Amino acid sequence: MVGALIGEAFISASIQVLCDRITSREFIDLFRQKKLDQPLLMKLKVTLLTLNAVLNDAEEKQIENPAVRKWLGELKHAVFDAEDLLDEINYEALRCKLEGEGQIDNLTNKVWNFLSTSHNHFYQSMNVKIQELLQRLEDFVQLKSALVDARDALQGNLKDKKDLKELKLKWSDEDADDSLKEKDVLDKLQPCVNLEKLTIRSYGGTQFPNWLGDSSFSNIQVMCLKDCSYCWLMPPIGRLPALKKLKIKRMKLVKTIGVEFYGRNEGSPIQPFQSLEKLQFGEMAEWEEWVPSGSGSGGEYGPDFPRLQELILKDCPKLRGSLPLACHMPCLKKLWVTGCGVLHDQRATTTTTSSFKMDSYKSLEELFIGDVYETGLLPFPEILLPNLNCLQHLSLCDCPNLLSFPEDGLPTTLASLEIVNCRRLEFLPHQMMAKLTSLDNLQIYYSCDSMRSFPLGIFPKLTSLYIWECENLESLSVEEGVVENLSHLRTLYITGCPKLVCFPGELPAPNLNDFTVRECQNLQSLPERIHTLTGLQHLGIRGLPNLESFAEDGGLPPNLRVFRLENCERLRPSSVGEYWGLQGLVSLEEFSIGGRGSGDILETLLLEQLLPTTLRTLRIWGLSSMKSLDGKGLGHLTSLQSLHISGCDSIQFLPEEGLPPSLSFLRISQCSALEKRYQNKAGEDWAKISHIPCIRINDEVTI
Repeated sequence: MVGALIGEAFISASIQVLCDRITSREFIDLFRQKKLDQPLLMKLKVTLLTLNAVLNDAEEKQIENPAVRKWLGELKHAVFDAEDLLDEINYEALRCKLEGEGQIDNLTNKVWNFLSTSHNHFYQSMNVKIQELLQRLEDFVQLKSALVDARDALQGNLKDKKDLKELKLKWSDEDADDSLKEKDVLDKLQPCVNLEKLTIRSYGGTQFPNWLGDSSFSNIQVMCLKDCSYCWLMPPIGRLPALKKLKIKRMKLVKTIGVEFYGRNEGSPIQPFQSLEKLQFGEMAEWEEWVPSGSGSGGEYGPDFPRLQELILKDCPKLRGSLPLACHMPCLKKLWVTGCGVLHDQRATTTTTSSFKMDSYKSLEELFIGDVYETGLLPFPEILLPNLNCLQHLSLCDCPNLLSFPEDGLPTTLASLEIVNCRRLEFLPHQMMAKLTSLDNLQIYYSCDSMRSFPLGIFPKLTSLYIWECENLESLSVEEGVVENLSHLRTLYITGCPKLVCFPGELPAPNLNDFTVRECQNLQSLPERIHTLTGLQHLGIRGLPNLESFAEDGGLPPNLRVFRLENCERLRPSSVGEYWGLQGLVSLEEFSIGGRGSGDILETLLLEQLLPTTLRTLRIWGLSSMKSLDGKGLGHLTSLQSLHISGCDSIQFLPEEGLPPSLSFLRISQCSALEKRYQNKAGEDWAKISHIPCIRINDEVTI
C-alpha cells in the first residue's frame, strides 16, 4: 500500500510539472512563433488537471478493485510518454530562445541549419503527437469513470453516471466460466442513455442482455464487440438511431446474422441502421450466412443500410453467397473484402442478379478484393464490375488462382488499378485497355506471368506506372499513334523483371519526373536520347549486370536532381567522362553510387573532377576494391554538405588534403578501418575531421 501511495504521489507531482511546463513562456512563444495549435496545448493541460483531480478517488478504490490498480499503472506509463514529448518540445523551445537571443555560436548554427529539415518535420508532427497524447489521456479520464467494482455492478450504478460518455468492458479469461452469471453482470452494467461509445470485449455469455441495442440509447455513435466467443446471436444493434461506426470481430460461434441484427419486429416500420456509415466484420471463423431484414430491396420500409459508406469484410472464410450481398446499400463508397475464400456464387448471373442489387452499388468508388485462394472467381457476379459507374480504385491482392477479368471489361471511370500476387491473371486485353481513358495509376506486383510485353502509351491519362516482379516481361513498347499519351507520365518504376531486354528506342515522355529501373538481369539498354527527358529529376539505376553504357547520345537529362547508380558491373568507366556530361548538371544535388563495378566509375569521376560543384549530398557504399578517395575530386565539390560512406572496408583513410570546408555532416558505417582511425577522440586521425559540425560513426553521433 505504501508503494501504491508513493506511485500516486509521483504521478501527481509529474502532472504538476507538466502543467507548469505547458504554461511556461518558452512553450507559449514557440507555439505562437511557429503557428502551432495553442488551444490544443491548453486542452492537454485541462485534461492533465482533470486526471490529477481523480487520483485521490483512484487511490481509495485501488485497495478493493484490481482494475483501478491496473488503471493507475497504465496511467503512469502514459505520464512518462507525456514527459518525453514535452521534453522534446522544451528542447526545441530552448533552442529557438537561444537562437533568438544570438547565443548560438557559428559552429552550432551550421548544425541547426543542416538539421532544418528534421526541425520542419518535427513541427509538422508536433500537433499530431499532442492530439494522440490528448486522446490517450482523455481515454484514461473516461475509463476511470467506467471502473466499477462488483457492488457497483450489482446495484446498477452505471445508470446514475450521467457524465459517462464512453464504457469499455473487458472480461479476463478466468471470468468467462459461467454464461448465466456473465449475462447477469452485463445486464446490471447497463449504462446511462447519454453514452456515446461502447466497447465490449471477451464477454463470456451466450447472449447479450436486452439493453444492448435498446433505441433509448440515442447517443451511441461508436460500438465495438470483440472476442465474445460464446455468443451465437447478434444483439439488435440496428435500433440504435445515432450509431455511425460498428466493428465486430472474433465472435466464433456466430454462424448466421439475420433479422435479429436489424432490430425489426414483425410489421415494425423502424428503419434499421439509420445513421451507420462504417461497418466492419473481422475474423468471424464460423460465419456462413448474412440474411437481409426482409425489406432489403428498398421496399416499404427502405433499405437495410441507407447511409452506409464503408463496408469491410476481413477473414470470414466460410461466408457464402456473392457480392453484392442481399442487403441494400445505396450509399456505399468503399468495399473491402479479404480472406473470404468462398464468398462467390457462379449461379449469380444476369438472370439471378436482381436490379436492386445492381443499384445497391451504384455509388461504389473503391473496391478491394484480397486473399481469394480457393477459387479463380471474383467474389461477385461478373456482370457487376463493368457497371460500377462510379468506381475509381480497384485492388486485386493475393488471388493466385484468378484467371481473367470479366469479359465486359472494367468501368471506364477507373482511375487506379492495383494487382498484387495474381500470377495466373491474364492482363487486360488490348481493347479493354484502350477504354480506360481515366486510368491515372497502374501498379502490377508479382502478377500477370503471361504478360510478355507492356504497351506504354495505351492509357491516355496514365501518370504513374509500377511494374514489380513480372517474371516473363520481355519488353516495353510504344505503338504508333499513342505517343502523345505519354505526355502525362510522371513516374515509371520497373523492378525485378529478369527477362526484360529492352525499352523502346526512345521514350517520348517530356514530363517524366521519376525513372527507376532495378534488378533486371538481362536488360542491355536504357531508352535512347535520355537527355530529351527534360522533366526528369530522379534517376535510379540498380542491379543491371548486362548494362554496358547509356546516355551516349546526348548525356544525362539536364534538370536531374537525384542520381543513383548501383550494382552495374559491366558499365564502362570510359563512357562516364565522355558521354554523361555530369559537370553540366547544375541542378544535381544528390549522387549515390555503390555495389559491384562502381569503384572504377567513382575513381574516374573524382580523378577527372567530373561531379558538378552544385552537389550537396554524396553517398558511397559497398565499394570492396576502392582503397582511397581522391582528395582533389572531393575538394572540387564546394557545395558538398553531406558525405555518407558505408560498407567500404577496403578504404583505409580519408584524403590527406582534407574534406570540403562546406561539409556539415559526415557519416561512416561498416567501414572497419575508417571507424578505428577516425573514432571520436580516440582515433589517430580524429583531429582531421573534428571540425565537421556533425559526425556519425555507426550509431555514435558527435556534435
